[in-house]
Parts: sequence; C-alpha cells; structure tokens
Amino acid sequence: MRTYVKDIHKIATRVALSVAIAATGWAAAPQAIAQEVAAPAATVDEARIFAEDGNYDDAIATLRRVVAESPKNTQAQMFLGELLWNSGRDDEALSTYRALQKGNREATLRLAEIALSRLETDESRDLLAAYRASLKRGRKVLAEDESGDLESRIDRAEGMLDRVQNIEVIDSVDVDAEDFFAAYPMSPAAGRFSDAGVLPASFPSDDATVVHITESGNRMVWSAPDAEGAHRLYGSAALLGDEWEKPRQLGDNLAEGGDAVYPYLMPDGITLYYSNDGDNSLGGYDIYMSRQGDDGFLQPVNMGLPFNSSANDYLLVIDEFTGAGWFATDRNRHPGKVTIYTFIPQEMRRNVDVDNPNLASLARLDNIALTQQQGKDYTPVRRAIARGVAINDRTPRKQDFLFPISGNRVYTSLNDFHNPRARQLMSEYLKKQQKFKSITDRLAALRLDYGRGEASQAELIRELEKQLPAARAELRTMRDDIVTLEVN
Repeated sequence: MRTYVKDIHKIATRVALSVAIAATGWAAAPQAIAQEVAAPAATVDEARIFAEDGNYDDAIATLRRVVAESPKNTQAQMFLGELLWNSGRDDEALSTYRALQKGNREATLRLAEIALSRLETDESRDLLAAYRASLKRGRKVLAEDESGDLESRIDRAEGMLDRVQNIEVIDSVDVDAEDFFAAYPMSPAAGRFSDAGVLPASFPSDDATVVHITESGNRMVWSAPDAEGAHRLYGSAALLGDEWEKPRQLGDNLAEGGDAVYPYLMPDGITLYYSNDGDNSLGGYDIYMSRQGDDGFLQPVNMGLPFNSSANDYLLVIDEFTGAGWFATDRNRHPGKVTIYTFIPQEMRRNVDVDNPNLASLARLDNIALTQQQGKDYTPVRRAIARGVAINDRTPRKQDFLFPISGNRVYTSLNDFHNPRARQLMSEYLKKQQKFKSITDRLAALRLDYGRGEASQAELIRELEKQLPAARAELRTMRDDIVTLEVN
C-alpha cells in the first residue's frame, strides 16, 4: 500500500538537500565552487545521488572523503551535517555544525532548528537571534532572513511545554514506512484501513489515499487533494445496497492552512483524529482532534506534547475495546522507518508537573520507561492487544448513547451523570435529538425522491428545511447546558 508516509519522507529528503545545496550556494554559484574545489566536486555530486536514493551511509562516507581532502569546503560540511542528522547520528551532526558555526549563518540557523526539535527553546531562541544578527552589518543587509516561522514555532513549543500530557507509553517499534499500518494491531471494534480501491470511482482520491472504515462498515473517512491540490478530509455514509452518499468535505477549518491527512474516526462517530501541517503545527505534520457538532466538525485542537514534535506525527488511533492507542512518527530519524508508539488512553487528561526535571525528556519520549507508572502491571492491555479481546476480558458495556463531556470522557448512559439536573436535561435532549433525526431522515428521503423527478416534494422539503436551524440551535444550547451542569 502506498501511503502519505512515502511522500512525507520524499519531502524530508528534499528539505535536507535544499538546506545543504540551495541554501549554501551550490545551485547559485557552481562556477565559484568548481574553482575552489574542482577535484571533489564530482564526489559531492555522487553523495547527492546516494542521498536522493536513500543510501545515506555511502553518501556520508563520500562526503567525509570530500571534507578530508578539502577542509574549507563548507558546502560539503553542511550537506554532511544534514545527512548525519537525518540518519539519527545526532552527536556527529552537532559536532559538524558547531565546527562551522563561527562565520556561517546557515549552520547557526540549522543549530537553532535542531535545538527546537530537542525542545531546548531558550537555546533555539538565542541561536535564532545570533543568526538574525549575522544578516546585517550596521544598516547594511547582508542576506535575507531564511528562518521562516521558526520564532512562532519556538513560542508554540514553549506553550506546549507548560502542558505536556502525562501519557503512559508501553511499547515502541520501528517499522518500514511503506507498510506501517500492518503494525497497528487494532481490534475490529476500532474499524479497519483500506487503500483508495475501496472508494467509488467518482470519489476524490489519489494513489496515496488511505481510508478508515468504521466497524459497522457504514461510514468512511479519507484524505484526498481538492481542486487546488491541497489535501482535505472527506467522509461518506452508506446508503441502501452498495451505494454511498455523495462525499462531503469534513471542513476547511480542519486543515488550518495546510494539508489534512490520515483521519481516524472513533466508534462514537463524533471524535476525529487526523494530522495536518498547517499554521498551528509545531513542525511537519501534527496530530489534531476535532468533534462533530451540529454544523460539522468543530475547531480542531492540537494534541500537543508528547504526541507531536517538530518532525512528522500522524495516525493516532484509540481502540477502546483493547484499551490501547497508537500513533506514528519519524521524530527518531531512522531512514526508511517510522516509530509507532503504543500508549494507554486517558479518560481525564493529566499533565506532567512543569517542575519535573524530566519534563523535556518526557515530551520527547526519550525513554518510554519514564512514562510508565512504577509497579503498574500493563499485562492486561498487552494481552488484550495480542488476543484482540476486550480489556480484562470484559464485554463492553451496552451504550445507550455517546455524549462527550470533557477531555476524553464520553458518557454512554444516564447513570453516568452525577448531577441530577444534568441527567434530567439529558433525557429531554435525547427526545429532541430523536425528533431532529426524524426530520433529517425524512428530508434525506424526500431529497432522494426529488432527485428522481418527484417535483411535488419541493414545498415540503422547504418547509422541513426551515425547521432545522432553530432545532439545531436548541440542541446546541441544551448540550452546552448539560456539560456546564455536569462539569461545574
């Protein structure tokens, strides 16, 4: 199955090469380079080809020979530093960049980026300031500022460090990026993934599309490019027979100015997890959560640390049946691989104490053992995952409804409510919700008849459509009142 991961890694390779080639002047001044280091130029080209093919070891070895023969070839050293970093050889990469730092603004900027990736925000900010200072001499501008949105991402990281979620990670595994879905041991209750072949021919898709289909098989969500080429999230519900309703975009607000990919819809049909690289990303793709409202999916929330990083993080899945969750990331920079973390989802969010000396380490997931509760037995969850059974071998409780309260809490019965007034209001809400559903179901049937030529239904359709805004607003108000009564 070809997935977006392949495209993500292509992008990462292009970024690495552009930092080392375009930013350092190889493309801009080939003649000057040829004059300075004529002999090694061919081997630098060989290194570039090796890197583009994903053969980092040979590329690094080639560049080491170039640097040994021409110690002043800063372009080759920048390229070497980038390849070392992108293959997870952190100490060697940092040593290479630091040796270049004096008098080389590109190396300083790259060190600022690396400091941010390690959540060393003070150092990143200092390095960014040093880089920007090097762009001017007095009033004279020596070079353009290439730092992009680095400063805002530093600010974002500082804010996230104040609320690092205290999750329990019980396993991690590196798998091939090309087929990483095979390492998600989801139970049938969590649904399944398929490629674009499951979509009707008229539906928007491309050869990288991955479709999530719910357990019932009557709803699916996926990502595909729109008319402008930006990836958006789409959804469709099953009709009678093998027909599917016309696909609809789940909301432009979900992309936040970037590409939205890898959606996963919880069994409640309300909670959506996905990734995008938009304006509020820490870097690359970040994992977001949104919930279905009466008028579509609500404004998404960045899942923050440790789910996200300055690398690409995607496809968060929560399997309530087994009591486990997973997400994928390339933050560990193992070429051709992604890391999949297995964690224990929380009903109530808990944050790491900001004074915890391991705060940054927990946010980076340097050592998953640090995230686990001392003495806690995770065997039941591991057994449930391995056997595909319910956690603690219990049959899941019957769900009368699904009603999100706060955080990850979702009530499924009137007995879940502690506040008597909230329980009573919820009972009234369910009746009005059923009435609202009856109207929308009838409308759907009438519109289908109208589409088949039953023009006589037009007036009734208009009459029912007029009832929807007030009914929807009433439900929204009641829902807010219920949550307020129960939480406060």
